[in-house]
Amino acid sequence: MHNLAVTEQGTQVHAEGNLLVLSRGKATLRQVKIGEIEQVLLFGRVELTSGAVALLARRGVDLVWLTLDGRFRARLATRASRNVVLRLAQYRATIDPAFCLRVARQIVLAKIRHQRAVLLRAQRRLADDALAVVLGQMRLLVHQAEREASLDGLRGFEGQAAALYFGQFGKLLRVPEFTFVHRTRRPPRDPVNACLSFGYAVLGSLAESDVLRCGLDPALGFFHQPLYGRSSLMLDLIEEFRPLIDGLVLRVINRRQLGPGDFERRGAATVEEILAGDLPDDWADTPTTNSCKSGYQVVEFASIQGDGFDEHLAAPSPPVEPSDIAAGGPPPAATAGEASGAAGVYLAETGRRIFLAELFRRMRERMYYAPQQAAFELREIVRQQAYHIARVVEGRDAEYIPFVPE
Repeated sequence: MHNLAVTEQGTQVHAEGNLLVLSRGKATLRQVKIGEIEQVLLFGRVELTSGAVALLARRGVDLVWLTLDGRFRARLATRASRNVVLRLAQYRATIDPAFCLRVARQIVLAKIRHQRAVLLRAQRRLADDALAVVLGQMRLLVHQAEREASLDGLRGFEGQAAALYFGQFGKLLRVPEFTFVHRTRRPPRDPVNACLSFGYAVLGSLAESDVLRCGLDPALGFFHQPLYGRSSLMLDLIEEFRPLIDGLVLRVINRRQLGPGDFERRGAATVEEILAGDLPDDWADTPTTNSCKSGYQVVEFASIQGDGFDEHLAAPSPPVEPSDIAAGGPPPAATAGEASGAAGVYLAETGRRIFLAELFRRMRERMYYAPQQAAFELREIVRQQAYHIARVVEGRDAEYIPFVPE
């Protein structure tokens, strides 16, 4: 089973029997058998006919609309899960401080250990003194988190570990044109942050589908407590997988699969974007000009290139210059100004195509999954972890055991 990601702007998706047909104007771009896909991701201005919606709903294929930057917009929801007993148990677990603490501790420990493993692999090559100190500090944070008796304390340790980890992350980059100073988002201020944000957003869409499929409420988390408008349980689930996205970002940059021309600075929305509703969350805060971009569609690791530009729209924004990349965003003191109005850096059309292709290739890599004592595709492991959370909520599994690659 595959994921179908459609990113070429102006593409129409319609149904012909049991086929999804992707076309642009009179040209057919691709035909996909409905039985071969489990999820459809539509990025930006992609049209979907009522026949295609009916086919997807009838076959139970998950359908998600996202902005060009990967932020969630909407989901096609068929009948809700009938497992009401599970959701009642989840509601009770969410307000049980002891239960939340047990699950949250495992999530935080797994994330710190996974982040530390990423740095440790790099340290074998770098032999960097400062990195060695950070590795020791992160090991200490693991020991402290194991004994922590409050959610707030665990959040503090998770935050400290993230600061240490991203403080060294730039050393893992091997391409001079790319540097990384610190984590920035809303908007991302440099290409590395653009890739991280995009990868996390797509991973979150995949994970939320699994949460819904197993009958849980994605809004009710344990480490991330319920908050208006937030998919807290989805965020809980992806914490242990975020370092895998980090590794993917390092891979596509260090292998020079992405270059400066695959990114662009974006500011205020164009008329076309406003009418299409294809806006990042922070578009109103950014003052510079921008235009709509065309893109590509990706089916797992196969891609179809479009004509690269919609002549009816304004010309694409210029790529980010190497000098912009080397700047690496504002210094840490300026972090509080992330929403102050500076333009963000985002993946451009070819960058999205390349990154999505590599992301889905990564999701199909097989890794050892200890609970089943067998190798599974990473995409299946994410799904298995969602069902594992459900069993813990029901009391069928004693404790939540997060996934950390061996």
